[in-house]
Amino acid sequence: MRTAVVALAGIALGAVLLVQCARGERFTVPAGLLVIAQQHEPMSLNPELENGTSSSELGLLLFSYLLKYDRAGHLIGDAATTVPTLRNGGISRDGLTIVYHIRKGIRFADGVPLTARDCVWTIDAINDPRNDVQSRYGYDRIAQADAPNSYTLVLHLKRPFAPVLTLVLAPDGYPILPEHLLARYPNFNDIPFDSKPIGSGPYVVTRWLRGDRVEMRANPNYWRGKPKIARITIRFVPDATTAIDLLRTHEVDGYFDDLDPRNYPVLRTIPGIRVTSTRIDAVGALIFNTRSPLTSDPRVRHAIAMAIDTPSLVAKVYRGALNSRNAGRGLFIWAYDPQAFKDVPYDPKRARLLLEQAGWSKGAGGVRRKDGRALDPLLIIQADTPSDAMAGNIIAQYERAIGVGVTLKQFNVTQFVAPPAMGGPIYGGKFDLALYPFINGDDPDTTDQFACSHVPPAGYNKSRICDRRIDALLYAGRTTYDPAKRIAIYRRLQVLLYRELPLVLLYQGRQINAFTDRLHGDTASLNGIFWNAGAWRLSPRRDRRALDRSARPL
Repeated sequence: MRTAVVALAGIALGAVLLVQCARGERFTVPAGLLVIAQQHEPMSLNPELENGTSSSELGLLLFSYLLKYDRAGHLIGDAATTVPTLRNGGISRDGLTIVYHIRKGIRFADGVPLTARDCVWTIDAINDPRNDVQSRYGYDRIAQADAPNSYTLVLHLKRPFAPVLTLVLAPDGYPILPEHLLARYPNFNDIPFDSKPIGSGPYVVTRWLRGDRVEMRANPNYWRGKPKIARITIRFVPDATTAIDLLRTHEVDGYFDDLDPRNYPVLRTIPGIRVTSTRIDAVGALIFNTRSPLTSDPRVRHAIAMAIDTPSLVAKVYRGALNSRNAGRGLFIWAYDPQAFKDVPYDPKRARLLLEQAGWSKGAGGVRRKDGRALDPLLIIQADTPSDAMAGNIIAQYERAIGVGVTLKQFNVTQFVAPPAMGGPIYGGKFDLALYPFINGDDPDTTDQFACSHVPPAGYNKSRICDRRIDALLYAGRTTYDPAKRIAIYRRLQVLLYRELPLVLLYQGRQINAFTDRLHGDTASLNGIFWNAGAWRLSPRRDRRALDRSARPL
């Protein structure tokens, strides 16, 4: 009998995997270790300094929220015992007061109890301009947060605000931070906590090896009970092909949020791997910088959009993993009206006419010009994502056919979404066009995407559109709790947004995850796969030859 010892790169704490080669023998692995690859490395492990998927991932693994979504799409209590409603008295009749009852027995990983006072402190810290949070949306609607006792949190709103439950101390916003660890600092922008935070979630960070991985251990003080998986390691693998190879060789047990949907059919061929593609409240978009001289005219934006055969583009680039039809559903969810915010038709003839009407005439080399300037917009895309590169090149070809000379520029994913102060092109407005998938959230309110007051660095209005008519409809939609009235308001908003077209929606987003079939209890929710990570468990590894025999050909 021969026994080979194989060291696998990236296994947490230098763990060694023993491969038993003789008949009937199995892998020997460290008990309770789950290694997950993902492309994006956060800039901070403090979710309040992150945004989007990265923020919610860290929040769900390391911290608690007041509320979160379950697998069925229902809002449920996390640190709060119940969801406030008008019926149960948690929301006052005038819509100005929200009351949460905090669950007793929740502790931070250092053993200190979590109380309503931590919630108040976190809200105040997010609203403190000294802290570099990327958005204060929702929190800035709070006039005052009070903790009349340790287990009651009361929010006094400046005006009724329907999205409050999904934004304030919820995964659309930020989790609850420990006051006892952070109150001593003037701000939390660059402190030891940001690299090794202490939260009240199922896991706690043991170390962060920048550019490589974050290692976590189960939180023994987690209020639902210590997680059954003792350790989780998140490996940062920017290249999707490399991540898939690591899955094939079993050097990682999962691949979280593949940024390239084209990999979906490939992932499904890997033996021993279960792949999910979950529709989420997100979109793939071609975003216009409405403040750029080249794309400030809505006629130009419509022309650029009409030059693209979007159904063909999406089918070709994403290999059937995504569909272009009714993409607006990913932005407006239950308030979406396909007649109000239509899929842009492919009409290059109409596109050329619109450009002529806007004063852009045919010029030398086939590129249109106006007042001596060429119509040559800069299109920025994420590097290490082949689908974006393919989509960008196809878009450039479509645009050349109508006289628009698109130039492509790639940025790595961390730089692409960096704040303006760190030179990020999206939030710094250094683009004319941007191919960018983003998550809007779990409420059809799109204030953070289109309001004048939310142009970066004050929010996520990446197109930089500022229109008082849009602002008025956004205000009306977020200040009523009646769903029927909100739907009517958002229909009017969608009509106006389609007319102004600050962005073109290409598809509704899906989160693609690939995890070993030894993982049990994992289910997706609107907030992503980590919503119940504390309940996951791992079964023993199977014989490698059995995995090889179960491989399916492409």
